[in-house]
Amino acid sequence: MAELNFLQILLISLWAFWGIIDGLSFNFGFNSCIAACLFTGIVVGNPTYGLIVGGTLQMTQLGVGTYGGASVLNITSSGMITTALGSLSGEDPVTLAASIGIALAALFVQLDILARFSNTVFQHIADKYVEDGNTKGINLMNHLGIIPWGLSRGLPVFLLLMFGQPLVDSLMTIIPAWLMDGFKVAGGLLPVVGFAILLRYLPVLKKPQFLILGFVLAAYLKIPVLGVGLIGLVAALITYQNATAAPAAGGSASTGGSDYEE
Repeated sequence: MAELNFLQILLISLWAFWGIIDGLSFNFGFNSCIAACLFTGIVVGNPTYGLIVGGTLQMTQLGVGTYGGASVLNITSSGMITTALGSLSGEDPVTLAASIGIALAALFVQLDILARFSNTVFQHIADKYVEDGNTKGINLMNHLGIIPWGLSRGLPVFLLLMFGQPLVDSLMTIIPAWLMDGFKVAGGLLPVVGFAILLRYLPVLKKPQFLILGFVLAAYLKIPVLGVGLIGLVAALITYQNATAAPAAGGSASTGGSDYEE
């Protein structure tokens, strides 16, 4: 079986290191699970595998956000590891995403908490510099504060890619076929979890016609998710245009009425 070389591991680890920093600041998309897994797939020579793993994991968190100090499953780092090791082993990407991918994502939550805790050390020092009026010290502490964040992603990715292949191979050998089939079925159901979470925050009861339309398009007409999404985008644009045009029309009618009264 082929193995990752040091350059491949370094490139993937650097992406993981920078991805979380980008996600907390610039938001150029480097921390997106799909983008990270696609990059990993390109590095290991199997971009399709990366897209499948990234898409499967991304769909589980469609309606999930990290607000305040909340920590959620780190699907980006786990997806990169799953893509890199899984593409070498040749295992089914959906099965690995549902088994190893989700397990690693849950484990990495603890590293996210550790990164938040470590970052506060630099911020408390920065607070002291604020009292002293030391702008250079404030700037330095804020830059140093990104290091724990980057290490919380880049370091575990590097270590697992360097030494994790035998572990993955052993797990794939030990796990019985019936359990792997169960993971594969679970992987197919994971996107439903993401959609269900997302629907909890959408005004479904106020706009039931769009929910019914989406169901008909997907279930009866067999239109792919991308097609249904584009139709939904058109419906959203039409609804938005009608909503913004209504106040203007109301304002014109109101103005005309006051002129008539005068």
